[in-house]
Amino acid sequence: MIINKPFNHQHGFTLVELAIVLVIIGVLLGGFIGTLSSRIETTKRANTQQQMEEIKDAILGFAAANKRLPCPATTTSDGDSNPDDGACVWEHGFVPGRTLGLEGSYNRDNLLLDTWGNPIRYSVTNSDGDSFTTTDGMKITTMISLDPDYFICDGSSTSGTGCVGSTTIANNIPFILLSLGEDGNEFVTAVAATSDQEENSGELVVAANTAGENIAYTVGNNQIFVKKDYSSIDSSAGKFDDLIVWVSPYILYSRMIEAGNLP
Repeated sequence: MIINKPFNHQHGFTLVELAIVLVIIGVLLGGFIGTLSSRIETTKRANTQQQMEEIKDAILGFAAANKRLPCPATTTSDGDSNPDDGACVWEHGFVPGRTLGLEGSYNRDNLLLDTWGNPIRYSVTNSDGDSFTTTDGMKITTMISLDPDYFICDGSSTSGTGCVGSTTIANNIPFILLSLGEDGNEFVTAVAATSDQEENSGELVVAANTAGENIAYTVGNNQIFVKKDYSSIDSSAGKFDDLIVWVSPYILYSRMIEAGNLP
């Protein structure tokens, strides 16, 4: 005898149910990607900060050994201090990584790069008749008369020689190191969108090396630099992702004294 079994109807997902599932997956995936992106950026910032601290130590070691600070590298100096001694070709330029013997990534102009692939800026004071970059210059000028002229402010300044309209974080700074952060590649013959970042990226466009990267970078053009907490582009304060490292003149002088180069 043949027994007829009831036919079971199997229902699939409706379009509404599928849409709800896709929305949930999208929200979860978006949160994951956002968290991952944030962690990557945090790691890059920490690595670049550490890199600049190591560069600072290398510069202090160079000063102790050579009785002066190195000049910045230029786009055409092949990663070397330019010149090797005396008044610098550029007061605001790039880390002389080859002169300092630093390992890391370099571009075709032999400029040392941060974790975003942008050249790390380096500025050294030209005060006191370029005493800081001339062999025995600091000793001849005498420590009591040395007057490095860089300022670190908590915001942009209406003056190029002091923190006017902002608060002074540090002054009498002999040199600074600067990474323009994730958006550093935007500052190629272009000024930063916010005045705080503009103080760091500068309005001075330096010559490109046509035999190398052929990029004309912007660099600083006065004595003012800005140090602020990180803020994203959607922050009410506007984007600020620059990283800056500097050294107190007293740390530099103590290194020089230990090496017998001062007073």
